Amino acid sequence: MATFSKTSEERLLTCHPDIVAVCRELIKQMDVSVLCGRRTKAEQEAAYKAGRSFAQYPQSAHNRLPSHAVDLAPYPIDWNNLQRFKEMWLRFDAIARVLKERGEIMSDFIWGGDFKRLKDCPHIEIKEN
Repeated sequence: MATFSKTSEERLLTCHPDIVAVCRELIKQMDVSVLCGRRTKAEQEAAYKAGRSFAQYPQSAHNRLPSHAVDLAPYPIDWNNLQRFKEMWLRFDAIARVLKERGEIMSDFIWGGDFKRLKDCPHIEIKEN
């Protein structure tokens, strides 16, 4: 069974407890790396300027404390294998639904791979009602 690296664990701990709970179950099924949890103002502005985000600080879900977004990648990372990112999302979503049914989390999630303007396959965020 895979486990999070020290770096992934540190990034994960900047996230909302519901994200943490789902990721702790996901790692039992699929080896994933946590690329980003909470972003500082400088990190968000850099992502915006590089075209990796359409949101300026503090409008990204990554800018909340704790972060309402996480960027994950199946490990080992192959940016060209979009099917693995979709599989990761489908597993994450299935786990989240089970945990919500059990009352262990409260959140629903959306996936950046479904975004219309900027496909962001690593990105998963809490769906704001």
